Amino acid sequence: MTGSADDRSASRSSLTGPPLYAGRVARTCPHCGFVEDSTRERCSRCGRSVLVRAPRLTGRRRTAVLWGGGAVALIVLVVVVAVVLNAKADRDARQRAAHARAAAVERARLTRLQAPHRGAAADLRPAAGAGARQRLAARAALVRRVEESITRDARARARAGELAGPIRASACGPFLRAPDAVPDDRVLGRTIGRYDCVAVKDDIRGSGDATVGSLGYPFVAALDFRRFTYVWCRNTPPQSERGPALAFVRLDRACLAAKGPAVGTGYADVPGS
Repeated sequence: MTGSADDRSASRSSLTGPPLYAGRVARTCPHCGFVEDSTRERCSRCGRSVLVRAPRLTGRRRTAVLWGGGAVALIVLVVVVAVVLNAKADRDARQRAAHARAAAVERARLTRLQAPHRGAAADLRPAAGAGARQRLAARAALVRRVEESITRDARARARAGELAGPIRASACGPFLRAPDAVPDDRVLGRTIGRYDCVAVKDDIRGSGDATVGSLGYPFVAALDFRRFTYVWCRNTPPQSERGPALAFVRLDRACLAAKGPAVGTGYADVPGS
């Protein structure tokens, strides 16, 4: 069948629809995403046809891309974690090394502070065959000599800046702090005396302005009542209220005339105790 020219033209117009680029419209390139107002078939940025859609990944290709992306993300995560862990390990190693150096310096300092000092008082030694009263008086005099030595030592340390002076005097008492403790110099059967001493900076006053204690720096002393020699040492026990000590140095055995095994911060037994 044939129709008129107008019928054929109308038929073609109804099949093809209105012209594609009748005017300028905003469009987005399906390939690069560029948005523009244009009647051109091709994108002004990438040059590809805007009429051809970018192919979608389906099936095995889509699965492969997803798995590949996941693998890449996992590798990146592993690398990041490894870098973070290595950085932390390096930081911890530097901190341990710095702590070890500081502890070594502190141990050397404490060893120097606690070094034993020795003295003798042959002039105070009682004559052979001396009675109990003379022997007790000689022992008490030896204790006072030790206190004088500690005072001179503490004052020298204060001048050197190790202690905060002034140091008024020194006092030595029983090493075992107990209300009923008897100083070793008063027990003639003991040949070794052990004392807890303090280089006094100030007195602690109680009610009625009575002296109830002394505030100062701790020392220890070991006295030989046979030879009338003695050893004293600065004592630097760790202060528990300050937290863990950076380093601890046990007192030299000579400071306590100790021969027993080390136990805790001291020794198990001391001759003459």
